[in-house]
Amino acid sequence: MTDTDRLLRILAAGGLAADLADRARGLVGNASWSCLFDRAESHGVVPLAARSLAALGWRDVPLPVRAAFEAAHRINAARNALVARALGRVLEGLGRAGVPVIPLKGVALSESLYGDAALRVSADLDVLVPRECVARAWTVLGELGYVMADLEERVELGLLLESNIEYAFASPEAAGCPVELHWGIAWRWPHGAPAIADLWADARPRPFRGAPAHALGPEWELLYLAVHAARHRWESLKWLVDIHEICRRGGLDWEKVRAKADRFGLTEVLEISLQASAALFDTPLPSRPPARALPGWLALFPATPDPLDIWQGALYPARLFARPSEKVRYLARVLRVPTLAERRLIRLPAAFRALYYPLRPLRLGGRWGLDVARGIGRRFLCRLTSSRDRADHLGSLRRLVRRGGGPTRSKQESA
Repeated sequence: MTDTDRLLRILAAGGLAADLADRARGLVGNASWSCLFDRAESHGVVPLAARSLAALGWRDVPLPVRAAFEAAHRINAARNALVARALGRVLEGLGRAGVPVIPLKGVALSESLYGDAALRVSADLDVLVPRECVARAWTVLGELGYVMADLEERVELGLLLESNIEYAFASPEAAGCPVELHWGIAWRWPHGAPAIADLWADARPRPFRGAPAHALGPEWELLYLAVHAARHRWESLKWLVDIHEICRRGGLDWEKVRAKADRFGLTEVLEISLQASAALFDTPLPSRPPARALPGWLALFPATPDPLDIWQGALYPARLFARPSEKVRYLARVLRVPTLAERRLIRLPAAFRALYYPLRPLRLGGRWGLDVARGIGRRFLCRLTSSRDRADHLGSLRRLVRRGGGPTRSKQESA
């Protein structure tokens, strides 16, 4: 890890304590500033890094880089002001319809966790509603001008609810912010329904700028952010900084956190998230030692995870379960429960909806067979090409020897 990477970790980790400020001052002289800005931007921590650099008096920061940080911070502040206004409209609309709602991440988290809506980069609005309230929330978003992002209007809502945990709506404003409507937190999770019920039982009223809303309980806030980071393979510093800040803020009942994690199959997700945060930011953790070391397959900052193909993406979450029985249950749901793609491939009346279940393994088997055939074909072509290359090379050597210029003579001439 370079000094630039070490410096970014310190700058991103919230407010600068005295010891962190001293460590940062010792690294600024060796930093590659353009690289640091690029990394901060790609990991969504430019506002946090800018705040820390300002606290250090912008020491040794080249003027163009300082200008880039300050401009990016101002732009994010302006965008988040628009996002906060849009969130307020959505919450007001859902409140009038009697729909309980929890803002997830975004500007609401930025205000509650960092004390400033401008310090967290947000790409969209994420709101969680009870599953039974999705239809009402869908109607409210339509009345506010939000439109379905990629589905046809005639798609039945029930099919979507059975196949997914979220759906994105495009903003009615050209420069607006899309809304992601959530009714779950983890796709095809074996304990999804009881986990969501427990999450709502722990939720507490917390208006957002006067608009009616709820907030996750502190233990579920940590667990949700751990789940979100795990879904994205812990590849962004922004999500791990959130976890670090929650742990640093305190007020967590760690016994309750671990009990919920164990009950809902989130132990592996929680342990990896806490250890990853501690490895990068020296996050204060409870006295109980971690159950295991970080897994070898985890590519933690500054490494970049390799992209996943469709099969790796579907099977990856099985790594996030501690118990073999949970892994089997997850894989069974992946193989058995039809997705919206199957449901849209063949439109069946409600009376024949059970036929989607055998269609799922048939479609997966066909796709798997096609992928295997393509892989075999590619390997065959590579071997054929390699064989031809070797034959051409041997033929060239034979012709060279016949002309009296073999390898031995070539070495002598070159020497």
